[in-house]
Amino acid sequence: MKRVFLIFIFIISSTPALADLDIVYLDIQYIIDKSDLGKFYKDKINLAKSENYSKIKINQNEIKELDNEIKSKKNILKNDELKVKINKLNKLILAYQNEKREIDININKKKKEYSSKILKHLNPLITSYVEKNNISLVIDKKSILVGAKSQDITLEILNMLNIETTKQDLMNES
Repeated sequence: MKRVFLIFIFIISSTPALADLDIVYLDIQYIIDKSDLGKFYKDKINLAKSENYSKIKINQNEIKELDNEIKSKKNILKNDELKVKINKLNKLILAYQNEKREIDININKKKKEYSSKILKHLNPLITSYVEKNNISLVIDKKSILVGAKSQDITLEILNMLNIETTKQDLMNES
């Protein structure tokens, strides 16, 4: 019993007081969205989206035309001809859905890739900031219910990332 008590006293006395901890928080998603590098990657994603969606827009128009044709000639066409046109329409719709799904998957892959590139440059900046300012803990803002505005380091880290982006000319990579 004495041993347990001594171990308990040792643990309590060796643990630093929570008041000594310097805890800050930052909004990673805000940094990714608002940084120069994040905006650069977002523009690349939007360009890829618009190029790909313009390609499938042609398929979408073809589907609408065939659907309208079927509706307008529904009473005139024979059952066999109607079934053939409906099957063609269904194949077009399925191809469209598959192509759109594939585009969405590729866009999401690019988003993840770009986010990880940003985080690759962001993590050393946060680490050096933490070491330089003797910070004990950094928490993502999504996990904070309420916090003092003075503990938010988001804008400081954002500025550091923008400076680093310019210094390393990161927006010229392909």
